[in-house]
Amino acid sequence: MYEQHKRLSFAVDEIERLFKDIREAARNEIWIVGNQTNDPNWTFGQAFFFAGTLISTVGYGRISPRTEHGKLFTIVYCLLGIPLTLALLSALVAKLRRPSLWVRAKLNTKLGARLPSNQIQLVHLGVISAALLVFVFIIPAWIFSTIEPEWTFLDSFYYCFVSLTTIGLGDYEPGSSQEQSFRGFYKIVCTVYLLLGLTCMMLFLATLYDIPQLNVARFFLVDQMDENEDEELKSAPAYTRHAENGSSYPNGSSYATGVYQSVGVENGLDRGLRNGDGSAYHSSTDFCLHALASQS
Repeated sequence: MYEQHKRLSFAVDEIERLFKDIREAARNEIWIVGNQTNDPNWTFGQAFFFAGTLISTVGYGRISPRTEHGKLFTIVYCLLGIPLTLALLSALVAKLRRPSLWVRAKLNTKLGARLPSNQIQLVHLGVISAALLVFVFIIPAWIFSTIEPEWTFLDSFYYCFVSLTTIGLGDYEPGSSQEQSFRGFYKIVCTVYLLLGLTCMMLFLATLYDIPQLNVARFFLVDQMDENEDEELKSAPAYTRHAENGSSYPNGSSYATGVYQSVGVENGLDRGLRNGDGSAYHSSTDFCLHALASQS
């Protein structure tokens, strides 16, 4: 009895190794059921889908390279592919802006007499948002819930949202079942959906940022622009006007009845402009008027 129990027992490290192998096989979508051979993991459709998730920065993470050469190729491919993809999406957004602006023009024609411009912009944003919700989220979510047997409509809508916001959690991925019909073609179609969906999301953001009240970036840029203007004023040269008495100045410049010498800025450029008696002009406009009067 003892010998039989010893033969049936397993070491703890062997059991842990078995579970580790099962986990790795599950992550790679490898299942050996009924002594049948599964399809290759890296088919053309699967590789196309993987490449699309890389350059679109979605990155689900369920499929990833295991070898050193594959990881190195992924780095180089992303460095080249992501900027080119962003340029492509920007060009597509520029094309989609034309029908969007056509809708805006129709809204101006019909509502221009009753609503101000900022409210028409909000209506235009509502139209774009409704079209995005229907054609990019609701209809694709219904299609995914029909194709994927284990996905509810909420699961499908959740997948669309997580993917098109480039969060890419990876808990849902289309075509992950080995029994999926036309799996390779299905993966390619999903990749095209991701790229077109991201283009529509960029169009929505561009329409949103066209409204000054909703463009949150201006709160971060205004202070920076003011600081740049202050730096330009501080670094700009100021001039003090002195009466001509035969003396020479470092810059040697003269104008009408006086000579102007460069001095440090005192509380702004306008206060660096002074009369011959040392009093400051109130503004650069007063300085210009006084110069014209002295010429005449």
